[in-house]
Amino acid sequence: MKRHRRTNLHAILCALASVFLVLYGCGGDDGGSGIPIAGPYSISGTVVTFGPLSGVTMTLSGASSATTTTDNTGNYSFIGLDNGSYTITPSKPGFTFSPASSAQTVSGADITGVNFSATPVQAPSPTISGQVVSTTTSSGLSNVRIDFSGGTTSGNTTTDASGNYTIPPFGIGPGLANGSYTITPSRTGFTFNPASSTQTVSGADITGVNFTATQLQANVYTIFGSVYAGSPTDTTGLIGVTMTLSGASSATITTDIYGTYRFISLANGSYTITPSKPGFTFSPASSAQTVSNADILTGVRFAATSTPIGPIVTCPPSGTANVTIQNFAFTPQTVTISANGIVKWTDSGTTHTVTSGTSPTPDGRFSSGNLGTGDTFCVQFPTTGTYNYFCNVFPYAMVGSVVVQ
Repeated sequence: MKRHRRTNLHAILCALASVFLVLYGCGGDDGGSGIPIAGPYSISGTVVTFGPLSGVTMTLSGASSATTTTDNTGNYSFIGLDNGSYTITPSKPGFTFSPASSAQTVSGADITGVNFSATPVQAPSPTISGQVVSTTTSSGLSNVRIDFSGGTTSGNTTTDASGNYTIPPFGIGPGLANGSYTITPSRTGFTFNPASSTQTVSGADITGVNFTATQLQANVYTIFGSVYAGSPTDTTGLIGVTMTLSGASSATITTDIYGTYRFISLANGSYTITPSKPGFTFSPASSAQTVSNADILTGVRFAATSTPIGPIVTCPPSGTANVTIQNFAFTPQTVTISANGIVKWTDSGTTHTVTSGTSPTPDGRFSSGNLGTGDTFCVQFPTTGTYNYFCNVFPYAMVGSVVVQ
């Protein structure tokens, strides 16, 4: 009987020892305690785009797995790793990464500088295209100036050797934001049918916006000039200035992205050109010109001086109209406030600006400079009116307006 009890006690002790080994281990790199510890090593790095990129999901796989996200400075780290092979993979909607992933081997030391660069994936924006055909030759007419305005931007391009054009011209911005645009052809010595065409962009290309050109009789002339933001000797053109022609005939056009304008098909006679744009005064206020058997191509220049909108202010904790900068857009794109209201922009994306003016030309009334993730910018608007602005980094894709009532 005593031997039987001793045998049972021995079995119980062996079972308890097995449980202890399962729960706590035995030996190993644990300082002799018998209790395992987390691996002592780490892998770290940074993700950047135009600057540090926060909110990137970093996935670790291999000898062990984990996920983390980059902080406001674009940094990340995986800690407590054992020796072994690992792969780090970044991901964030709207971005591609170089490299797409990085294989690393931990072998007795931390690994730093496992860095990635991110590139925004910018969805293509729509274009407007068409052809200008001469009624004389029934073929495309080259060197026709095509002005476009409306929506959230304006500018011009020129037809190619086959009379074809595309708006915006190649290499200027990714395309057009949604909105209504007016396309107007012009070339000295020609009339056009239709004189202009209004098209509404809504997420898709518009093709076949065509015009016919009829050559005019001889003895018609052009007045060409420019408007500059500053003194008449400055070279920064001011876009969107309304130029009114009166006298022997009348017409109204607007300056292009270079601040230039032209009145075409003018007969001999006396004319007055008068510039106007809300928020600006002009010197001279108007210019008298006489067409006499020749074009007037020089000297019809105006200097524009901006009237300040209101102060750039420190953002208050409340009481502002809020605009978020994210995913290559200002949201909301148009904000309506009362006079003396404050608009607050918050950058929740990468590097952007809030620049007063009609894309892509600043008018000098306010500018945030470069904003990074989490930065804010506030402007007070004491005077009623509509104030356009855009992002200097993506001027054609990112536009907005403030309406003060």
